[in-house]
Amino acid sequence: MKEESSLKKHLWPAAVLAAAFVLPTALPATAFAEDTAAESSNILAETTAAAPAATPAEQLPNPMVPYTSYREMRHVLGFRPLVLPRAEGYALTEAYIIDGTVADMRYTSRYGDPAKRQAVAIRTALASSIHGEDAETVATALSGIYSVQWQPLKLGDDAVLFAKISDTSFVACWVQDSTLFACEGENFNQWDFTHRIVYDLMDVTQHYYAEETTEE
Repeated sequence: MKEESSLKKHLWPAAVLAAAFVLPTALPATAFAEDTAAESSNILAETTAAAPAATPAEQLPNPMVPYTSYREMRHVLGFRPLVLPRAEGYALTEAYIIDGTVADMRYTSRYGDPAKRQAVAIRTALASSIHGEDAETVATALSGIYSVQWQPLKLGDDAVLFAKISDTSFVACWVQDSTLFACEGENFNQWDFTHRIVYDLMDVTQHYYAEETTEE
């Protein structure tokens, strides 16, 4: 797929390291995803919130459909959306599927002044569903963040595409095999966002979204 190979070519010179993190079977990955989803997504009930009814004046349907069931989101998307573990100190507040292909999970810190609490939005999509001629275009399409300067950023042995939205808002995009991820943070400094949020999420994606390879 053109988009996937473009993103990997531009961003991931160390992508071959991901093979070292592949799990021996798919069962641990499934168990982790279920446990993490259950832990961090307790706000999600087993029924889906209905989208607002369209009015005659509306020309296009709302591409963002709210959901209240992680299981239903997984069924609709065909993959497991990345979630932020509850241990990080954030509560899931909203969950959407965008255009039927992108998971959008939104979190808010449980602590501090409500007006200044940190917010995190995580998007997950298959690389085949995001179109773009280069890595920056793909990152923009997935994150929905425009008019920013994307640049490679090293986090340990890995790299992400990173952009500063404002002095306290940042966004990062990365890929693990055939799955793309974007994370946006508000009311952060750059260090806390990249190393405490993005780096930890990348560790999760390397371990539990890596595709198994068969040695010949």
